[in-house]
Amino acid sequence: EKANQWNRRNSRKKTINQRQPNIDQAFLFIMTQDTISNNKSSNMTGRYLNPHRHNKERSKSFDHQNLLRNRSQSIDKASLWKGALVKELDNNVVVQMVGMDSPNHTVYARVDPNCAATAECLKSVPLGKVIEVMVDEGWRHAVKDILEKGVHVENETYPSANELLKLGSVWLVNETGYCTDHNAKARRLSESDEMDTPDWKDMTLRVHYVPERFFVAYEIDWSKYCKGLLLDGCTSAYVGGVKQHVPMSGLPDKKDGALVYENDEIGFALLNKPGGMPTNSTKTNHAEDVASMYGAALKERHGDKSTKHISIPLRAETEMNGLLLVSTKREFCSYMHEQLDAARGNDLVAENCGVAKTYKCLVCIKHPSDIDRIEKLMNRDLTHWVNVKSACPKTFTRTKPTNPKLGDWQKCVMRITSIGDEKFRAACVSSKYNDSNDYTLAHRLWDPRMEMPAEELGVSYVMQVDVQLLTTKPHQIRGQLAALGCPIVGDVAYGGGSCVMRMHHHMWQRMAVQLCHLEFNMPEWNEDKTALVPTDKKCAFHLNTAWWTEYLNDYERSV
Repeated sequence: EKANQWNRRNSRKKTINQRQPNIDQAFLFIMTQDTISNNKSSNMTGRYLNPHRHNKERSKSFDHQNLLRNRSQSIDKASLWKGALVKELDNNVVVQMVGMDSPNHTVYARVDPNCAATAECLKSVPLGKVIEVMVDEGWRHAVKDILEKGVHVENETYPSANELLKLGSVWLVNETGYCTDHNAKARRLSESDEMDTPDWKDMTLRVHYVPERFFVAYEIDWSKYCKGLLLDGCTSAYVGGVKQHVPMSGLPDKKDGALVYENDEIGFALLNKPGGMPTNSTKTNHAEDVASMYGAALKERHGDKSTKHISIPLRAETEMNGLLLVSTKREFCSYMHEQLDAARGNDLVAENCGVAKTYKCLVCIKHPSDIDRIEKLMNRDLTHWVNVKSACPKTFTRTKPTNPKLGDWQKCVMRITSIGDEKFRAACVSSKYNDSNDYTLAHRLWDPRMEMPAEELGVSYVMQVDVQLLTTKPHQIRGQLAALGCPIVGDVAYGGGSCVMRMHHHMWQRMAVQLCHLEFNMPEWNEDKTALVPTDKKCAFHLNTAWWTEYLNDYERSV
């Protein structure tokens, strides 16, 4: 009976904890709705990140679930800062901070408008000073983790106030707007806002004091052409059947370049995107993405005359490598979207819109017989159904579920065009043969800290495949290959293990998949010069090598 009572008590506690809002909901929609939805997985319990509150105190707090259902309900702003961490500055100025222990490293900070400081002192406190106080307090928490948990923390993990503003990790929000209107927007701050002095009676800072970092963005030169264009059979660009050459002013120097092709008249560029960085800015980082880095290179090259429009018509996931189409004029972006939208109603997009994409992938092979099985699937249309509303990893099935309530199922079609290379079909990564070449290749592909990475993942071989996507669905190439029993190397979500790249004291995740061929119709301006229309001239771009090609070549020479 005592055991049953104990179980019932724990069950009630668990139910109460599951009902507690995360930090975004507890701050009553200070974030945008997208931010709230992205952080619903937070496991923090208790009111205002204090897990030691009694249940009576929790019951007296606002009904956050009702607020989620009734967005028009007004909120008392003073209650948002109950239990806030305070830091006193000069002239009786007090800085309040909420969420320092947040698992998503999001802190809300402001100058307390009710402190003993004079009105003149409150008006003179700049944004940068409040951020500095928050960063100092963040370092106190970091030191505590280092001493108690032995966690290693790099200096770049906790940027300074100025660096946070450069990265776009600080947002300015209006408390009244967010308490009365859930559609109110936050404003991302920049380096030029550091000395601004907002009205602290109604303004709050949302600071992501441990932002996502993408250091690979600094390993290449975004204003130069890639070195592969200078090597035969490595990288190529053809427009109307004519091979394009690298201009002398764009030759790479110490770093490899990102450019494959540029067309200022039509308004687009082809880049060789590295793995480990997003195509567009994230909530916590507005500087280390493809659009921002390429835009900054254009501004440095052309000055104020540079284009103000940078967009990615065909986006790629953060871990993916390869060709990336960037639009530098709105008309070209509209043109590409029209080409894709014209084929949305057809099952096979690639065969109806003139846009052809082929990916080069390195996949995991668990058993030697799988090599023959995958080879038999070559040049066949492989169909799966994906629930696009499911979380990552998304659910892929061979047949479409008959119950429509199970999710939004959409058809995915791809085609394997080739496997292996000219000399061998697959490379062994298992250590059971006591071959140092197999052992070395496995450690170069996966985390070198793993003792036997292939055995831990249940992988015996790796094989290179070329895949043509005939439809464009979320996670399509990753999910379909995993459904065939051969996940992509480095695809953690779908069973391909963790592939870590280390360089210059930093590391990032990467995936063995890259867009190696992109083809579309070259547009031209209409008579009014107001829109782009398609022509019969083809643009074709190729990448014949990937980041893992060097590893396979070394393995081949050793074997």
